[in-house]
Amino acid sequence: MEPLLITKQDFAAYRNLTVNMDDSKRLEPFILEAQRLDLCRMLGKRLYFDMIKYLTSYAAGIAAQTDMAPYQPTADELWFQKLLNGTTYNYTWPDQSTTTKIYAGLKPVLVYLSFARFVRSDNVRSTQSGFVKKTVDFSVQISDKEIQAVASRAEADANAFFTATEDFMADNVTYFRKYLATPGCLPGQFFDTEKRAGTRLTAVKGQNYINQPKRYLRR
Repeated sequence: MEPLLITKQDFAAYRNLTVNMDDSKRLEPFILEAQRLDLCRMLGKRLYFDMIKYLTSYAAGIAAQTDMAPYQPTADELWFQKLLNGTTYNYTWPDQSTTTKIYAGLKPVLVYLSFARFVRSDNVRSTQSGFVKKTVDFSVQISDKEIQAVASRAEADANAFFTATEDFMADNVTYFRKYLATPGCLPGQFFDTEKRAGTRLTAVKGQNYINQPKRYLRR
């Protein structure tokens, strides 16, 4: 089974997601669902499974290293560490001016996707008497409509963070070209070579990456 790409601790960095969960095991199934069903769809299978492969090999290498033999990550492992965890990098604009871009990584995407699944499902529990909906003391439980609204806002935030992932991959297309140019990756995207030198990946306006079908256009 693939490793979880985020943990309960990753939620603390994002406002309104510091949910009071004493047992992180309650959250883990929703993280795994968000990875396998949502993130895999957004990235495409080839990119997703390569990411799992290189993150796993990196973790194994770090775990096995010693003071006398520190682990030397491969270039692939380093790229996928950046893709997941974020990084800063220099970017040159068409007028040749440069700036430092800050990329937050895929972790906030997964945080919001997992939270959306959590709020929709966590208050429904399986018991010996069947499925039940838990109640709370000294507070009023929000309606199903309100729960759906909270989850939808979280998914919208996930989509917003994912546009930064697209930008990061487009800005580093020399490495990521094999994923961007391959059917099965990045639904609803197309190449745009007119806006700046080099190959540019541009999001389709209004695209909801979680729910939209895949389309592939090459310009």
